[in-house]
Amino acid sequence: MRDLLIESLSASASANAVSWLRSQISELSENFEKRPFYYAFSGVSRRFSKTATIQSSDDTIDGWDEFRAARAALLLVLAQQEKEVFLETFSAVLNTADIREQVALFSALRWMPHQEELVESAVDGLRTNIVDIYDSIALDNPFPQEHFTEEAWTQMVLKAIFITRPLHRIHGIEKRRNATLAEAISDLAHERWAAGRVITPESWRSCIGFIDERIAGDIGKIAESENPDDRAAAALVVAEEESGKLDDLKTALSDELSRIETGDLSWKSLGQEMEDKLIRKSLT
Repeated sequence: MRDLLIESLSASASANAVSWLRSQISELSENFEKRPFYYAFSGVSRRFSKTATIQSSDDTIDGWDEFRAARAALLLVLAQQEKEVFLETFSAVLNTADIREQVALFSALRWMPHQEELVESAVDGLRTNIVDIYDSIALDNPFPQEHFTEEAWTQMVLKAIFITRPLHRIHGIEKRRNATLAEAISDLAHERWAAGRVITPESWRSCIGFIDERIAGDIGKIAESENPDDRAAAALVVAEEESGKLDDLKTALSDELSRIETGDLSWKSLGQEMEDKLIRKSLT
């Protein structure tokens, strides 16, 4: 992965910046010391662009800014060190990191050793009000799926709903479904409906397999919505739910169910469409 990061950086960053990064990696790999690592990690901001993004054949890093990619490459050197040095250094850097440095640290969790000892830091990071930091942990990152407790997972997904993040980019959004989360989503939906507000249609994806009488009523409500995204979500739940508790909605959702059968509608396509709408809205 380190070679891929550097290769991707070479296509967008200056030759001098990439040469500097290669030199730092070589020196730290041969003789790792904490202070030079700190200097190199912070020194990325003086040599790379915070706005330029890299392109890669690996979807997990495609679109990263140069700051994140360069720092991740350095973190992969840190990952090779003995446990005590690694954990002390990672913690020290995280405790003093600015926003972009935190994004790099949390994005790289998937490649770090001793991951069980980094879970608390990731959970703490999700308490942030800074969307970029939240996204670096929750989105396009397999770390939470693999290591979070059910409680931490549930809180992460609920916060994603609260701050309108794209749920389709959360690894394990289907595998980590649970009854507590489904009940909490129903509670939140009722609160918002009572206040004349809406809940993202993607939310109902986490209720499949835990459809009780109340949630069945919720799906029935969105199946009658004037919002096509709500009806699409209802159909996707109906199509996947095996309990038979939603079969009476199939006739009303026949058009949407036909789109699912032909491959024109999926949770991924719905999530991407909604994410695109949010992006367009933010630009206006």
